[in-house]
Order: sequence, then structure tokens, then C-alpha cells
Amino acid sequence: MDLPPLDTDAGDDENGNDTFDDELPDLRDDGGDPLDDTNAQDLDVGLDVEGEDEGGAGDEGLEEGVDIGSLDEDLVTLDDEESALDDDREQDTHGDDDADLELDATQDDGGAEGTGENVENDIDESALPELDESENDTEDADDALADELLDEATRGKLPPWAASRFVVLEGAGAPVPCTGVTVCGGRVLAAGDVVLVVDEGAHAARQTGLDSPSTAVVATDEMTVAASARGGLLVSRDGCASATPVAGFRSGKSPVELAATPGRIWILHEGSLWSMTGHEGTPVLAREGGVRAIKAAGGTLVVLATRPEGAAIERLRGDDEAWQRAPLEGAAAELATADPRPGLAVAAAGRRVVIVSPRGLLLSNDGARSFESIDLHGVIDACFAGDEEQDPLYALVAPPGDAASYVVRVGEDGDLSRVAELRGQDGTGLGEASIAWDGARELVWIASRLGLVALGPARRH
Repeated sequence: MDLPPLDTDAGDDENGNDTFDDELPDLRDDGGDPLDDTNAQDLDVGLDVEGEDEGGAGDEGLEEGVDIGSLDEDLVTLDDEESALDDDREQDTHGDDDADLELDATQDDGGAEGTGENVENDIDESALPELDESENDTEDADDALADELLDEATRGKLPPWAASRFVVLEGAGAPVPCTGVTVCGGRVLAAGDVVLVVDEGAHAARQTGLDSPSTAVVATDEMTVAASARGGLLVSRDGCASATPVAGFRSGKSPVELAATPGRIWILHEGSLWSMTGHEGTPVLAREGGVRAIKAAGGTLVVLATRPEGAAIERLRGDDEAWQRAPLEGAAAELATADPRPGLAVAAAGRRVVIVSPRGLLLSNDGARSFESIDLHGVIDACFAGDEEQDPLYALVAPPGDAASYVVRVGEDGDLSRVAELRGQDGTGLGEASIAWDGARELVWIASRLGLVALGPARRH
């Protein structure tokens, strides 16, 4: 449809000015009050509506009311009248509407129609976490919660199984609960309820004359020293046939760590380092305070120490030589100072060093000048399988929340793989445990609550 163009200039004068407002009637100036309707009285609306007398007939009709008849007169009842749809409705297609609305109370609708029961009845309150509303809670509770969350986050992150696994050497060790193990030449010594020894060339362990419960044991060619669980040191100079207490030393409740270099026993207790030789027979203070962990590799003692100038790995080759110090930085320094009880694994006269923590491993192959982080959680102890740089590292791992413990191999390029599993018959864990490499037999020895066991590659027949 063609529409005429809009005449937008209809209200303009000959000069092009808009005259639309001039055509409007003059309005009385009301001061701009938006509620003033004075001007509205002058408007010509074109219709004059006036009612008749106030007492007119209109009022009489309202007073008399209107007769609308009976309420039920001429009303249509659906049951009596046929529906216009009945002619086209198929009788078998739809059933009774009321039947469709009936619900079977015994039929489960999956909750689509709701339930009349209180939903609180379905809640198992015992499965809900406890509310942290105690007034006596301290920061220890927050730390415990953080550790629990960390355990849950790291659970299930174990490395894959190796293609070739270790097996338990039948007849080796003994089913006697132990806590510490060390290899001295061809002999294996284990501390626990009693001190066990595996003689050179043998596999089965035998009980020694050190029948007192102990927590650690080491040996030189001249003597064997064990840390007693009662808080002292026992020394034997007759091949562990008998032992006598070390005079002038009492460890107390703090744990004691022992290490051995040729001709000398090193003792770490309450941050101080002591040394003892077979000739002296009594411990001599070598370093007072600041020592966190010790480990011996051949003729070298490796120390993890903290000083006012910072944490460091220190090495001592003998009493007549100065300490060699390698300062620690970054994660290594933090772990050395923050971990409650860090550990060490060393090899190659201290050129290879591992700082051991339940949070992981820090590996150095250059004398502690630099470290590589090994992401492995729940580590109890670790040991090197030789002095060469390509020799693997074996870690004893007890994952949080897992009934089993594992031996994990760290390869030359840092790859991780599980090689063995340890599990108690009744789900018993390892407890306090340690691991040591036996180069003479090419076995890994593990001392734990399960006893002293030897693990190694399966023998080919």
C-alpha cells in the first residue's frame, strides 16, 4: 500500500518556524504546581453530564434490588448434558479422569511427587563431620585438619608397579619386631625387642647377648653399640655375646641416632653430636646443638645441621680435618628447619645426599650444592643401592590411610616405580621402621613391626 508522505512542515510559518505551540490555548500560570487543576476547569470537553434529581428513579431501582432468579436455574450440569466433543471422542482411548488421579500409595515414584515424611529422618548424623565449636580448640586442631586434607589429597598417588618386582627371601631375617637396621661389612644388625644379627654369609638372623629392648644399633670392627629403649647406651666388644652400659651417658626420652665410621661411633642426642672410640670407651662431645640428622658413608660422616647463619649439609672425614659445609637454600633449608625429625641417606662419601621427610625426598648428586625434589609422600626411610651415581635409591613408603607399605625405586632419571609391598596379616602397619642396602647379598633389609625381612629380585633357577 502506498502511503502519502508525512507533512512534517504543516505547523511551520513562512519562515520555517514551528507554530504548533502558538495554536494551543493560553494556560493560566499556576506557578508550576503539578497538583493544581485550575486550568482543567476551562477545558471544553464537549459533553455536559448532569444527573437528574438526587432522589430520582435511579435510586429507587437500586433500593428495590434486581431479581436474578434461582441460583441453580438454567445451569448446565456436565453429567446431564452431552459434550460437543463426545461425537468425536473414542470411548476406548481415554479412561475415567478420576481414575487417572488416584495414586497408589505403595508405588515408588522416585520422589517425583514428593514425600510426606520428614527428610531429616533419612539423615545419618553419625556420618556427618563434627562441628568445630569447642571453646578449647587450638591451632593444633587446624594443623590436624590440614594434615588430614593433605593425606586425602595425596592418597592414591602411588607410582606404578615396576616390570620386575622384589620378592621376600624365604628364611631370611626373623619375625621379631624391630625398629632399626644397619649393614656393617657382611653383617646385618637389627635393633628391636632384642638385638638380632645376620652373620656374614648367612641369611637367617640369630639373637645376640644384647637382649635389652633397643631403638638403634651400629658396629665397627672393634665394637657394637646399641641405644637402649630405657635411655642409655650398651656396648659390646666380644661380637655381641655380652654388653655393658656406657658410663657417663644417659639419653633420656629423646630418640638417639647412631652412625659408624671406621674405628668410631657417632651419637646424636637432643641436637648434640658425640663420638666414641673403642679405646676411650666414653662419649666425647663433638658438636653442641644444631644437629638434626646424621648418616655415615664409608669413612665420611654427613650431618644435617642448622646454625644462626642458616642450614647446611656438613661432612667430616676425621677428627683431624675441618668440617666441609654446603649451605642449603629454598626447599632444602625449609625442610631442614621445619620438619620435626628429618632423615638422611648418603652414598659415595657424601657426594650423593637425600634429605628424607614424610612429605617427600630431596636428592643431590653434587655434594648438596643443588637438590632435586622427588614427589613421594609418606616416606619413612631411604637408602642408596651403591656408591655410583646411576645406582638407584630405594624408599620405604607408608601412604596415609593405606594398610600396605611399599618399597619404591627412584631411578637414575628420577622415575618412580613400586618394587615390593609389605602388609601384615591382620592389617598391621610397619610402625617405626628403617631400610638398608646389603651390597654383599644385593638385598634390601627392612626392620619394622613385622620383623626383619630381606627383599630382592626373584632368583632364576
